[in-house]
Amino acid sequence: MSGRVLCIGDIILDSYSHGDVKRISPEAPIPVLKINNNKYEVLGGCGNVAKNICGAGSKCHIISVCGDDKESLVLKKLLKDAKKLTFNLLTDPTRCTTKKIRFVSGNQQILRVDKEFNKPISSKLEAKVLKILKSKIDFFDVVVLSDYSKGFLTDNLLKNIIEISKKKEKVVIIDPKKSDFHPYKGADIITPNFKELLEASKFEKNNKKENNSNIVVTLSKELLRKYKFDAIVTTRSSDGISIVDNNNDYLHLPSKAQEVFDVSGAGDTVIAYIAAGIAKGKSLFNATEIANDAAGIAVGKFGTTVVNEKDLLNSNQSKKLLKLEELYNDLKKYKTKTIGFTNGCFDLIHQGHIFYLKEARKMCDFLILGLNSDNSIKKIKGKDRPILSQIERSEILKNFDFIDRILIFNEETPINLIKKIKPNIIFKGDDYSVKEVVGSEEMKKWGGQIKLIKCVKGKSTSNIIRKIKNVT
Repeated sequence: MSGRVLCIGDIILDSYSHGDVKRISPEAPIPVLKINNNKYEVLGGCGNVAKNICGAGSKCHIISVCGDDKESLVLKKLLKDAKKLTFNLLTDPTRCTTKKIRFVSGNQQILRVDKEFNKPISSKLEAKVLKILKSKIDFFDVVVLSDYSKGFLTDNLLKNIIEISKKKEKVVIIDPKKSDFHPYKGADIITPNFKELLEASKFEKNNKKENNSNIVVTLSKELLRKYKFDAIVTTRSSDGISIVDNNNDYLHLPSKAQEVFDVSGAGDTVIAYIAAGIAKGKSLFNATEIANDAAGIAVGKFGTTVVNEKDLLNSNQSKKLLKLEELYNDLKKYKTKTIGFTNGCFDLIHQGHIFYLKEARKMCDFLILGLNSDNSIKKIKGKDRPILSQIERSEILKNFDFIDRILIFNEETPINLIKKIKPNIIFKGDDYSVKEVVGSEEMKKWGGQIKLIKCVKGKSTSNIIRKIKNVT
């Protein structure tokens, strides 16, 4: 897959004016905000979705509409300045550019003023959008529809975009705003928040003791059948994210937010990271787990914000290296998914290691790496090994997004880990036979599989060490 995403929807200019409140107005019981020089404007709406897609490491192209006004000039400059982002911004002189102006004191919004024209766009403008779509769609893997109910994504336009995208075998992901999901019928994935899910299902929550997770699963299944979606990903604020697909699989991910400053734009971050993940070949469940991590970072920042891969890397590295007891919570989350396991020394990381781990991750939803400790390597390979300590090796491995968790073990084999984890698949290089793989007999007890991955010829740590010795 190319990793490219086409984003179509309502673009918004988000403006922030900061100041201080030190008194109440004598004219009315309202705060007086003294504006300072901290004023700025950023891309909002589908513009924020697109910037987060780029932040996630994908390229993105926007199709949207704006007015013929000074705000549109600001939008175009912001779009041109964004890396990895291209755009077709259509001008409609009968509309104004949508703008949200927020007045802020500290990290608290005092007032928001909206400037918008949310009547449906004309059929003539719809035709222009579809013409651009047809000329661009072959270059993209995923089509994101970011609906902010500002009149751009009409029912007719939605229907045509979905039909064209499906004929081209593109994945269609929609962030909905309409209370009736019928216009989104046939999309692959839809990402409502909990309130939007309830409204679309015409569900009234009367029983306060009823479990939200159960409600989400029940309502999602109904909507999947009714509108032919492949999956529904529901964002649930402090309760995290739930995924339900048309295979009756589901997964509830707890919120990763450490502290919440601002929830605005968190939904944009979620759909952006799901789209970017799928465009790069990840499964929906894996892409959503990454999106959940990204959303946890987004709500910890103020205002409309972009979460970059570096933010995620800094946040997630410390979570990858675990003890077995800490891993059990992850295993509960993924009990309906494919758990993969592999093990090794991984001393002096080389091309063969990278290829092997990437191939393993493609065949499972969650890859656990059992890493031999320094002591266990000495028992196997002698007193001169490892070259790099277990701290150094784990620090390098934590940086790879195709490894989900790392466990260090002291024994010569990982058999005790395998018995406790009970993975669905054990991966090993094809320089082994299936019978030689540690755990092959135990895997039969729970219906697990052994998969051998083709080794890259001539690539090994031992060869690297021999070359270094010959040079010196």
